[in-house]
This record gives sequence, C-alpha cells and structure tokens, in this order.
Amino acid sequence: MKVYISADMEGITGVANWEEVDHNKPAYAQFQKQMSLEVAAACEGAIAAGAKQIMVKDAHYSGRKSYHLTCLI
Repeated sequence: MKVYISADMEGITGVANWEEVDHNKPAYAQFQKQMSLEVAAACEGAIAAGAKQIMVKDAHYSGRKSYHLTCLI
C-alpha cells in the first residue's frame, strides 16, 4: 500500500488561527515541532496498517519543509 500525507500547520493541534504559524512569529518553532510529531505519528500509523511507501507533502505556506525530517525516521 502507498500512502500520501498532505500536512499543513493550520490543521495541527493547538493552532487557532493562521497568524500563529507565520514563520516570523515566536511560536513558529513550537508549531513546527508539533507538526513534525503529528506527521511522524501519521506515518507510524500508516506503517502499522501495512504501508510500504509513504510520501509526505508539506502544504504549509510555500511548502518549504515546515517539519523536521529527522522526526520521521
């Protein structure tokens, strides 16, 4: 099974409005870490369900990797 995950910071736990996840705001690093953890959890669930290939798309802002790939290993 192949899995495609599209992740956007506006949809993660704790985000109430777009301004909180602006990369120029102080809380950005906190939400970046949260997104990394949530994407990692989704990947772990997909693997547990039998996924053999997972593609993750960063759908936040310009798609410039709002998550840390090391959290996905």
